[in-house]
Amino acid sequence: MIDKIISEVKRTEHTADKIIKEANDQVEIIIDNAHEKAKKLIERIKEEAIKEGKIIIEKEEKLARGEADNIIKKSEREKEELSKKALKNIDKAVKIVIKNVVEGK
Repeated sequence: MIDKIISEVKRTEHTADKIIKEANDQVEIIIDNAHEKAKKLIERIKEEAIKEGKIIIEKEEKLARGEADNIIKKSEREKEELSKKALKNIDKAVKIVIKNVVEGK
């Protein structure tokens, strides 16, 4: 009778060990799958961040080019105005010089 009980306990222990091993194996598979999913998620997030960053950079570059064009156009207008004013002053200076030469000063 004791042999039967000991045998039954050993079978139960063996079954319990088998269940524990299967559970550990399942846990390892679940953990491995979780790591793999996490890696894929991280890669996808990195790719999306890079794409968004490129879009932001392109948008900012476009704005900067627009502002640079506006500054260039404004500078060209100012340059033309200064050139016109300078030409007027040259005309005045020439007239003054001619007047002084003619008057003998």
